[in-house]
Amino acid sequence: MSGERPSFLAVTLSVSVLLNLFLAGVIVGRITLPGFAPPGQAALIPREEIRALPEAERRAFIRIVRSRGPQMRALRERVREARRAAEEAIGAPQYDRKLLEARLATVRQTQEALGAAQHETVIEALGTLSPGSRAAIARRAEENIGNAP
Repeated sequence: MSGERPSFLAVTLSVSVLLNLFLAGVIVGRITLPGFAPPGQAALIPREEIRALPEAERRAFIRIVRSRGPQMRALRERVREARRAAEEAIGAPQYDRKLLEARLATVRQTQEALGAAQHETVIEALGTLSPGSRAAIARRAEENIGNAP
């Protein structure tokens, strides 16, 4: 019976870690890339706000976001690779705590790098907007924070 217990605990731990990694990725993605959440879901800058911008400002905003597209795709791929490496460590026949710790640290680092790049993109894109447009977006963000569960 004691031979079955570590296997059960290892599987339970593995599933728990995978779920946490998945949820962390979803949360980071939703929070840090404003304006790209599916319609109806809260984002720092909802798509509706971007669509409501004056034409020239909307084009400038989108141009900045699109110019960073290749960088964002590369960073998202690095996050996926780091997660795959962590999953491999979790599912390895021999549990190696040090290896798993290192791979989970890499997941955190790559997620942080992606989040920082996303924030920098938003900062640059917001710099293309007029004070009135930024104020409107800020009011909407404040409303979203007030309506959050």
